[in-house]
Amino acid sequence: MANATSDADFEEFVRRCREAVAQQVSGRTEAFQALWSHGDDVVLIGAAGSHQVGWTDVSAQLTWASQHLDFGNFRVTNLLLAVDDNVAFTVDLEDMSHEVEGQTQRRTLRSSQGYRYEDGQWRVVFRHGDPMAEPITAPNPAG
Repeated sequence: MANATSDADFEEFVRRCREAVAQQVSGRTEAFQALWSHGDDVVLIGAAGSHQVGWTDVSAQLTWASQHLDFGNFRVTNLLLAVDDNVAFTVDLEDMSHEVEGQTQRRTLRSSQGYRYEDGQWRVVFRHGDPMAEPITAPNPAG
């Protein structure tokens, strides 16, 4: 890696990101926002169906979203992780749950996050998250 960071540094950053996302979905946005780049090119495509471009709008949406979320039992299943000199991404399934009127409701998000190495540290530059849909089975071509 040409950016003078190690694989261990990136893995630690991803671990911190996942912890911060767990806080984000439980109503505390500060840790996740602290990991983002503040550039005009950052992008958030949120599970609420919206999209924002640029740090000012992304930050405002993350703040709003955290105020409306109360999930716990956050668990990540990584599907893909790739890292190169100055860019990286993860593709995960994020499982979480909360109680509504005494009933446990579970939620799984399909999430992708992109990262850029800037000013000597990794930063989040995009996040796309959407709820897992019911699987659609493709028809059997044989018949």
